[in-house]
Amino acid sequence: MELQPIEPENALELYLADRENNVTAATIYSHRSRLKHLIRWWEKEDITNLNELTGRLLHEYRIWRRNEGDLAKTTEKTQMDTVRVFVKWLESIDAVEENLHRKVLSPTLSGGDNVRDDSIESERMQRILDYLSKYEYASRPHVALLLMWHTMMRVGAVQ
Repeated sequence: MELQPIEPENALELYLADRENNVTAATIYSHRSRLKHLIRWWEKEDITNLNELTGRLLHEYRIWRRNEGDLAKTTEKTQMDTVRVFVKWLESIDAVEENLHRKVLSPTLSGGDNVRDDSIESERMQRILDYLSKYEYASRPHVALLLMWHTMMRVGAVQ
């Protein structure tokens, strides 16, 4: 296989255009947001042709991104998983060596790494619900908070 030269910005736009028919607009937005850091790093490293991409460079990016962004383990995993999908797509258009996506390392999460345990005090929630009941009765925020508070449903489930 002969690699075809491609600039990072062009590759990103082609990738996103290709994905538009298969994923939601929110996914496109998320991938663009996550991959913009990779594009920025490539510019910093003066990488103008993705044919130059190697496993070592991808590892250096991971370390840079972790340190530059002060990332939580779950965020780093999400970012690197997106990079892996992007690199696999780059393979399909002969922009990088085959199986390079296998060299994109991502942290392994343990049971509690992907769990948030933020909570709101009962008295504070009661004040919020009282306000909503008085001034915004049956509004979307009022109904959503009532559902979440009394059923312990997650935000996504309520939506």
